[in-house]
Amino acid sequence: SVAKTMPSRRYIICLITFTAFNYHLLGNPMYSPSFRNDAQIGVSPEYAHHLEDDNITVEDLMYKYKSDKSRDDHGYTKLYDMLFGPIRHTVMNITEVGIAAGQSIQAWYRYFPNAEIHGIDILYSKPIEENMNRLKPRFHEHIGNLLKGKTPIQLGFVPESMDIIIEDGPHWQGPQIDFLVKLFPLVKPGGYYIIEDISQKMGGAKAFHERPKESLPPAALEILEGNDALWIDASAGHRAWDEWAARSTKEVQNRTHHNSYCLVIKKRDRPLKPMQMNLGAGAMDPGSIIKEDITKQEVEDFLKAASE
Repeated sequence: SVAKTMPSRRYIICLITFTAFNYHLLGNPMYSPSFRNDAQIGVSPEYAHHLEDDNITVEDLMYKYKSDKSRDDHGYTKLYDMLFGPIRHTVMNITEVGIAAGQSIQAWYRYFPNAEIHGIDILYSKPIEENMNRLKPRFHEHIGNLLKGKTPIQLGFVPESMDIIIEDGPHWQGPQIDFLVKLFPLVKPGGYYIIEDISQKMGGAKAFHERPKESLPPAALEILEGNDALWIDASAGHRAWDEWAARSTKEVQNRTHHNSYCLVIKKRDRPLKPMQMNLGAGAMDPGSIIKEDITKQEVEDFLKAASE
């Protein structure tokens, strides 16, 4: 059982891989070794032997473990090194929907030395299970269908506790929307929810980017518009696109219709401001500029600080 007697982690990264979801997260979520809080940041002695070089990158690890998140596959490592590099040592918990062969789970385990790693999926073969067991006690598998049955809260997850959730599940529009609505409440303010492998063929591009107001249910649309969302084409700069497309014939149609799009949503930690569109109402208009009023004291203070 996962639930025992260890303080919960307030910061949780959910890397949800659609492969590990057993219903072990029962009991009081505030007393589970599955979660750590910010007071526990720092490398525990029992984990020290798992640390990689401090300069290791997500790119390095996805190459090492042969994940298709690599720079020469979907290309997500470019994004993840930008986002996660500054927070690598403060991430406390990660969950990925979709374990598959467990390769990205291994990479996250090495990259985030202070994190509990959670993987969710509906299937879990014996060889993969045996390899993932080597990552315990920091790794926790959850085998089952998260979209049916118990809610994440009933399974022991804590609202607004996740640092990162990566949804790499079935890739169809319907489950992508359902996962977003079900799991986004777990993301802490300032945390990230990322949907990988979005495509036109599976309907996700239309739902999240092209026609969200027509395609998304109100709860999903509110998440998209009420937080800081970015649509990313991770294939930009791919150095072997033709070969990648040849290996991905089911999903890749051409340079603009493919499955290397992802949606990054950062949960806002402050309310949105009232609507203000500046184009046509002051933007690039010299008559609308606000004149700066910098005092002599400010200049002197800056020069003094710069000379020290």
